[in-house]
Amino acid sequence: MTARDPLIEAIARNPRPLVMMMIGLVGMPLSLWLFTPERAPAPPAPVPRVQETPPPARAPALAPTETVGPAGPPETPAASEPAKTIEQPVRQTPDTEDSDPSVPLTQAMPLAPDPAPPAGTPPDDALPVLVLPPTQTRYIAIIIDDIGYVDTLGARAIALPDDVTFAVLPHTPFGAELAESAHRNGKEVMLHAPMSNLANMPLGPGGLTPALSKEEFVKTLSLALEAVPNLKGINNHMGSELTTLESPMRWVMETLQGRDLYFVDSYTNAASVAGHIAREANIPTLTRNVFLDNVQTHEDIDREFQRLLQVAREKGFATGIGHPYEATLEYLEKAIPTLTRMNIELVPVSEMIRLQRSATDAL
Repeated sequence: MTARDPLIEAIARNPRPLVMMMIGLVGMPLSLWLFTPERAPAPPAPVPRVQETPPPARAPALAPTETVGPAGPPETPAASEPAKTIEQPVRQTPDTEDSDPSVPLTQAMPLAPDPAPPAGTPPDDALPVLVLPPTQTRYIAIIIDDIGYVDTLGARAIALPDDVTFAVLPHTPFGAELAESAHRNGKEVMLHAPMSNLANMPLGPGGLTPALSKEEFVKTLSLALEAVPNLKGINNHMGSELTTLESPMRWVMETLQGRDLYFVDSYTNAASVAGHIAREANIPTLTRNVFLDNVQTHEDIDREFQRLLQVAREKGFATGIGHPYEATLEYLEKAIPTLTRMNIELVPVSEMIRLQRSATDAL
């Protein structure tokens, strides 16, 4: 019997190690070849992250606006409006009607509106209710107060179209000049006579107060009338105190007698006796219906202007007062030319008084 190699016998009895070694010798080069970088499978593309944009900030809710009902007693600027200051003389928009004769014109002066009139019935010289055919022309008058301290806006006001009337403060830097300019342009001029108010705000040069004697009162008013050329009438600047006092208002009307001037009650107090006393003295008179610019925004001015037109449609006539604010002038520059197509005519105050008298006499 031939002897066998022990290694071969061992492999024959257990071939697994040899098989595993052969697989390893073949598999290692194969795996190195298969998984080189250029043959390796590309990794999955990363999922892009989406940057979340926060929602836009929500605007704060606006406070509800007050609903304006039917026109009641005419109103004046709210008493709660904070006081403001300007430097005099100024070349920017004036904020209110106040000035102080004791303060030099180069110093700052506090400004605040006259107190609002208390709730009450319309004044005793309210317009008569007329039954007019829809096709008949209605009439409005527009007065621009506070002319005199601001030359640029005063000139812009005078350039307004049609028959706007201008109320000029006495003894102001540009009052006489602007009154002359208005007259040359065919516009009607009034004295804007400063009268004492319940808030004790300063009045400016020519201020009329119950502290004056009758002689001082008449002299102060006469000098104010002489300071503004080409006058057709006067109205009160502030006056929530003085227009409620009979004696001073009688002195006003006595001063106007023989001067062929009318009186317009700006109606800054529902207790005003000015219109009643003017009629007693046979002074031509009317009462303001609407303040156009208590709030100086386009929306508020438009709302009050529409109220003015509504009063005119209902009663035939209406008178509004505005101021030489930039917002007011910008609005009126666009609104006045639209009146004709609404069958509404803008007339000077003297013509408005004549028309109202004729309508009242016809009742």
